[in-house]
Amino acid sequence: MGVIELKLALMALILASAWIGGLIPLGKATSQSSHFLSLGNAFAAGIFLGIGLIHMLGEASDTWRTSLGLDYPMALLLAGAAFLFLLWFEHVALQDRFHDAVHAPGGIIPDFDHATSSANGTPNTEDSPAQKIALYPYALIVALSIHSLIAGITMGAQNSIANVLLIFVAIAAHKSTAGFALGVSLARNAVPRGRALRLIGLFSVMTPIGIIVGLLVTDALDGRAQILFQAVFLSLAAGSFIYIAAFDILRDEFLQPGPRAVKWLLTAVGYALMGLLALWL
Repeated sequence: MGVIELKLALMALILASAWIGGLIPLGKATSQSSHFLSLGNAFAAGIFLGIGLIHMLGEASDTWRTSLGLDYPMALLLAGAAFLFLLWFEHVALQDRFHDAVHAPGGIIPDFDHATSSANGTPNTEDSPAQKIALYPYALIVALSIHSLIAGITMGAQNSIANVLLIFVAIAAHKSTAGFALGVSLARNAVPRGRALRLIGLFSVMTPIGIIVGLLVTDALDGRAQILFQAVFLSLAAGSFIYIAAFDILRDEFLQPGPRAVKWLLTAVGYALMGLLALWL
């Protein structure tokens, strides 16, 4: 099986995992499911951190220096820029009501009647609570889609089977749990089933779209331009993966009640596994 065929096969698995993960909670979101989601997220954070720091950032730095002849630490610069962009988008650009909803513990919508009151205690009637709940899933989808597209484009741009498999492991470790979290939040907030299915479907196809874009752009380029494209997206994806681990997963997970020692251990195991893989890949 060639690299392109492998990407297409893995793309189908990513699509299926996101779709299934999102569908499961629509029947019933249980506290036990949320508990396992939390532990799975901690493990996924270690994988994201390890792939971002050890594999992507390391390879991107080598590519900029050896293949492109640049002594400047461009990989670190772009990784930091991606980190800062995602931080700005999720915590500055989003309006307060969307920010609070996207980052609510366990995907629970905050109490808009109280959260949107003015400083003097007068309710803010600019948007009704029903309107804000209706808009919330779209804000969440946008936030999730940016990560998915960057990861997908990076996977699609790779020519190495080892790199494709590594990125797939990271995406698969988080895509199903992210889909599950989305499904939980949709179920808990009584989003109509038809709309919920469309939103889960939209989330599911974002990474495959990114993979196809990466494939097409890489195929259209050759020589130095192709290497440059791969180096840029490896660098950006490294920053994105580090951000997902630090802000989207660990920050939220360790603020929640639960077995924090177990979460830390699972995060460390995920990171250590990626370190061990670096011995062979």
